Amino acid sequence: MQRTAAFLAAAFLAVASARSEEFRLLAWNVESNRPGQPPVSDADVVASQLTELLRNPATRSQIVALSEVEPKTVERYRRAVASGLEGEVDFVTSASGGYADADSLMLVVDARRFRIDEVLELHRYAGIKANFTVDQETSSEYGSVRARSPLIAKVQDLASGRPFWLIVVHLARGEEELRVDQARVLRRWAADRSEPVVAAGDFNFDYVFATARGNAAFDAMLEGDTWRWLEPDPLVDSNWSEDRQKGPPGVDSYPGSILDFVFVANGAKGWRGTSDVVVRRGDFPDDDRTSDHRPIVATFRPAP
Repeated sequence: MQRTAAFLAAAFLAVASARSEEFRLLAWNVESNRPGQPPVSDADVVASQLTELLRNPATRSQIVALSEVEPKTVERYRRAVASGLEGEVDFVTSASGGYADADSLMLVVDARRFRIDEVLELHRYAGIKANFTVDQETSSEYGSVRARSPLIAKVQDLASGRPFWLIVVHLARGEEELRVDQARVLRRWAADRSEPVVAAGDFNFDYVFATARGNAAFDAMLEGDTWRWLEPDPLVDSNWSEDRQKGPPGVDSYPGSILDFVFVANGAKGWRGTSDVVVRRGDFPDDDRTSDHRPIVATFRPAP
């Protein structure tokens, strides 16, 4: 009897330990406002929604990856995550991003579970550009480094004691050639690492459900099997795009497609990982206070 009780106690502790090491990542394009243009979102409204998501047990995430963050809203989003998680957080933001510094990337982690150890922005790697660099003149009023370079952080998992790389991504929308190069850079950079790597955010890969195809950058990302997509099941449209010049209001210009992804490479492929697009009542079509993207949440159970 004592031996059986001891066995059951050990089994319970093993299950509890495995559950404690599970974590979630929430990635969301919060949609920034452009200088001189009508507002398309309200950071206070979106931040409140973010807090609600993190307080919901189904979407509570210890890692939050945000894109299209205006520098003036960074502290608002930091507080939103801290409030949702009811604890201290660590965070970092990117320096690159066009539109007069209105388009930064932001990574926030629950400081009770993770620690950010190293940070870099991937402007160029292995001779491949991931941004418009200072030696390439552009006509943009925002300067020569105006796209969003991937924001990379080495994160220490305090539960397991093991590190991994986390990449916050918002690839180029209007420049197809640059977007393909950015995907190639991510593939090459991850292939040269030995630690697990996770990349999440708005990749602008235009993956269409009906054809099961993305654009050329999607193909470049998956070339060579360095990355594996944590494909949501079911697939859900993650972006509302309404063009009133081409169609009536309230109609999505690109239905049945997804722009937001979570990818894993190296040892992270061995983690039990899933991802889901978060659908909330009334989220689409969005209005001038809310984001035109849906959040995506990935759940990970790292291998022991």
